[in-house]
Amino acid sequence: MFRTLSSLILGLGLVAGAHAQSGEWVAGKHYFVIEPPQATTTGDKVEVVEVFSYACPHCNEVAPIVENIKKNLPSNAQFVLLPAQFGFDAWKVYARAYYTAQALGIADKAHTDLFRAIYVDRKLDTRAPKIEDVAAFYTKYGVKAEDFVATSKSFAIEARLKRNDTVIKAYGVDGTPAFIVAGKYRLSGQSAGGYNQLEPLIKHLIAKESGG
Repeated sequence: MFRTLSSLILGLGLVAGAHAQSGEWVAGKHYFVIEPPQATTTGDKVEVVEVFSYACPHCNEVAPIVENIKKNLPSNAQFVLLPAQFGFDAWKVYARAYYTAQALGIADKAHTDLFRAIYVDRKLDTRAPKIEDVAAFYTKYGVKAEDFVATSKSFAIEARLKRNDTVIKAYGVDGTPAFIVAGKYRLSGQSAGGYNQLEPLIKHLIAKESGG
């Protein structure tokens, strides 16, 4: 959590940070090479992963920037969300909820609204949420609360959650929000020199991966 707070302060550009332009990005400073590279899930498109949590207030604050990044990705790239758990009970609940919503086909539609329900409407909390409470939120998307809860306890969701921890450890991620490009490069608002530098750096790494 302390690292996450630090990432927010530095990521917002409130301290001195390099505002590198394309061609000036340096491995080991602005982004980090993942060894060994991890498998991706997007076929022939360059995978861009955000490691996030609905329980992370900094992920909520950066969400509008992330939405712009998603909208402005080149056609040869695809955005993927990966909910972190980090051993925190609330984070585990929201990760379970995300994978459940994904299995039910409503995760993308509900993503922005869930942040709003937590941080603006204050209908859900980040300390001790119950899966039943989160299920009630998702009913507005045509899913019965009892079906949501039942799905959340399924073997498929348990398997996703177990693999989730393995993948995030392999990425070397220990704070959120963090971003992974092509399973090879890890970056954050802190490393990029500010959240406003995330998009140009991500595009630089996509071009690098594409041979550009």
